[in-house]
Amino acid sequence: MLPNTVLPRTTLDRSMLGDREQTLEREWLLANGIGGFAGASLSGANTRRYHGLLVAALQPPLDRTVLLGKLDEEVDFSDGQTFSLAVNEWRDGSASLDGLKYLSKFEQLGTLPTFSYQLGPATLTKTIWLEHGQNTVYVRYNHLAEQTAPPLELRVRPLANCRDYHAETRGSIERPFKITAETGDCWQVEAWPEAPVWRLLTFERPVQWRAELNSGWYWGFHYRQEAARGQVVADEDMYCLGSWVTSLAPGQSVTFVASTHPVETVRLLYNGSLERELDRQSGLLAQFGEQTHPRPDLTRLAQRLALAADQFVVGRPDPAQPGHLLPDYRTVIAGYHWFSDWGRDTMISLPGLAFVTGRWQEAATVLASFSNFVSQGMLPNRFPDSAQPLGEGDYNTVDATLWYFDAVDKYLTASRNAELGRKLYPVLAGIIEWHIRGTRFSIKVAEDGLLSSGEPGIQLTWMDVKIGEWVVTPRRGKPIEINALWYRAGRIMAGLAGQFGTPDEVDFYARLAGRVRLVFEKLYWYEEGGYFYDNIGEDGQPDASLRPNQAIALAVAPELFRPERARSALAKVKEKLLTPYGLRTLDPTDPAYHPHYQGDRIARDSAYHQGTVWPWPLGPYARAVLQFGGLQARPEVEALLASFLSTIDKDAVGQINEIYEPEPPFAGVGCVAQAWSVSELLEIWQLLNLPVEDA
Repeated sequence: MLPNTVLPRTTLDRSMLGDREQTLEREWLLANGIGGFAGASLSGANTRRYHGLLVAALQPPLDRTVLLGKLDEEVDFSDGQTFSLAVNEWRDGSASLDGLKYLSKFEQLGTLPTFSYQLGPATLTKTIWLEHGQNTVYVRYNHLAEQTAPPLELRVRPLANCRDYHAETRGSIERPFKITAETGDCWQVEAWPEAPVWRLLTFERPVQWRAELNSGWYWGFHYRQEAARGQVVADEDMYCLGSWVTSLAPGQSVTFVASTHPVETVRLLYNGSLERELDRQSGLLAQFGEQTHPRPDLTRLAQRLALAADQFVVGRPDPAQPGHLLPDYRTVIAGYHWFSDWGRDTMISLPGLAFVTGRWQEAATVLASFSNFVSQGMLPNRFPDSAQPLGEGDYNTVDATLWYFDAVDKYLTASRNAELGRKLYPVLAGIIEWHIRGTRFSIKVAEDGLLSSGEPGIQLTWMDVKIGEWVVTPRRGKPIEINALWYRAGRIMAGLAGQFGTPDEVDFYARLAGRVRLVFEKLYWYEEGGYFYDNIGEDGQPDASLRPNQAIALAVAPELFRPERARSALAKVKEKLLTPYGLRTLDPTDPAYHPHYQGDRIARDSAYHQGTVWPWPLGPYARAVLQFGGLQARPEVEALLASFLSTIDKDAVGQINEIYEPEPPFAGVGCVAQAWSVSELLEIWQLLNLPVEDA
C-alpha cells in the first residue's frame, strides 16, 4: 500500500469568479479511466457540445455518449427567499446568470471540483467526482450553516441527453424521454426504445427526495465555445426529466448519482466512493515520488501535472471487479474533449505520462497492447471513436511507429524489463523489415539510407492537417525528425539485438543507422540560414522553412549534429519560434505564417501548423538545450516550465492546452487538455531533477 500524500488544493475566489467572462470561459474536467468524462464551465453553464456530467464511454474507451447534460439547482428558504443557481446561455442571445451572483468559491482538491454558493447566511457546496473504472458520476450537496439556521429546500432539475458527443440534440415534443421509478430512490432513464438505459439515484438517508416528474424539453442552449470554434451548429435542446426536491438541515448532505450500471453495482460502490477516489489520487502522487525543487511553486506544478496525466491513461472495466480495470489493456486518450486514442500521441506521451510518474506496469501494458495492432510494419495513427472494432484503425502516419521505438527504448532502459524486451524484439524487427522493403504511402528506405515517405493527398507527420484534398503541410520526402527517429530506431535495434538477437543482427542494425549518419548533416544543414532544413523533398530540393522539427531531431539523435551547428540552430529556434507556452510551428517572417488561430474550421486548420504554438515540442527543445548547453542552460529550461504557472488554470483548471495563439497574449486554444502537452512538461520536470550528465 502506497502512503497517502497531501493532494494539491487550488482555490479561485470572487476576485476571479466575479468576472462573468472568465467564469464562463474557464472549465473543469474529470475523467473516469475508461474514456468517459465530465466537465463544464466554472459558471455551471455548458459552453461546449462536449460538456456534461455523464459523458459515458459505452464501449470503453470509445463510443462516448452524452447522457446527463447538467443539473440546474434552485434553493428556497422558509422566509420566501429563492436562489436560482442555474447558469445557461441561450440560442436567442439571452442568458440566465443568477447563479454567478452566488458563486463565492471554486476549489479543486486533486482534480475534484467543489463549488460554494453563498445564499444569505448559508453556504451550499457542490462536489463532483467520478467512479474510476465506471460510467458513474456523483454530485454531493452540503448545507453549511450554524445549527440554529433554518433548513433549505433544494430543487434539482436533471437535463438529459442521449447522443454521440460530437453531435447535438434537436428536441421534439413527439419524442419524450421515458422515466421509470425502479426503486424508491432510483429512476431509470431511456431516451427511446433500445437507447442506452441509465439511472438516477439519490443517497443519504434520512434525507428524503420527492420526485416531481413534470418533464419536458428545454429549448435552445447556446454553446459559446462551439461558436468560437467556427462550428456551423452551436446550440441544442435538452430534456428536463423533472424536479427532485429535498430539505437539508444545516450540516446535512445529499448525493445525486447518474450511472449506466445496475443499481446494485452503484449501491455497492457508493459508500466511501469519495474517499476512495481521493486516496487513489494520493496514491498516484506517492507513486510519482518525493521529487522536489528549490522552488515550491514548481514542485506543486509538477504534482498537478502528475494528476493531470492520470486523466489520459485509460483502460477497460473489469466485469468481475466493479470499479477496477482489466489488467491487460491500456491506451492513452490524446486530448479532451474531442480526441480518442492516437498512436503518435500515445508514443510521444507515454514517457512523461507513465515513466516520469512511476506507472511502470501501465506503461508496459500500453506498449504490449499497441504491438497487437502493428500492420505492415506500422502502428495505427488513431482508432475511430465509434463502434468500429478497435483493430480497424487508420494507419496514415510515418512517425507513430518510429516514436514506438523511442518509447520502448526509454521504458526498457529505465525498467530493465527483459521479458517485455524479448516479446517486442521480433515485432520491432518486423517493423524495420517492412520499412526497408516499403509499406503504405510510399514509406521506404531510399538509396541514400534515409527514410522517404509520402503520396499526393496524404498527411503522414504530426503536421497532419488536411482540408478536403489539400494537405496544408505535406512534407513529402525526407522530413528531418523522421530521419532522426529512423536513425534512433536503428541504434535501438542494434542494442536490442545484442540482448535478444545475433551478432549478424547487431551488425545489420548498426549499418542501417550508420548509413543515415553518413549523409544526414550534409543534406540537412542550411548554411545560409544557420539552421537545418525541415525536409528534403521528393525531388531532392530542401525546404528551408524554419520549424520546430529540427529541435525534435536534435533531441532524439544528438550525435547526428556537430555541437556548433546544433547551438546555431537552437539559437534560431529560440529567436523565432520560442514563446512562453511552446514553439511556433513556423517562423513569423515566413509568408505562409498565420498570426492567429481563429475563424471557421478552414481558417483554423490553415493555421494549425503554420504558426500556431504547440507546447509538446518544448520537451525535445529542452533536452536539446541541455544536451548542447550543459549546466549553464538549466535556468533557461527551468523558465520553460515556470511559464506554465500562469496558464495551468486559465482554460481547464489543472490542465494544459493542446495549442496557443502565436502572438501575445498567447491565449490557449484547441483542446483544453492534451496528453503530450502535459507529458512533455513532466519530462522537463524530470530533466531538472537529473544530474547534468544524465539530463
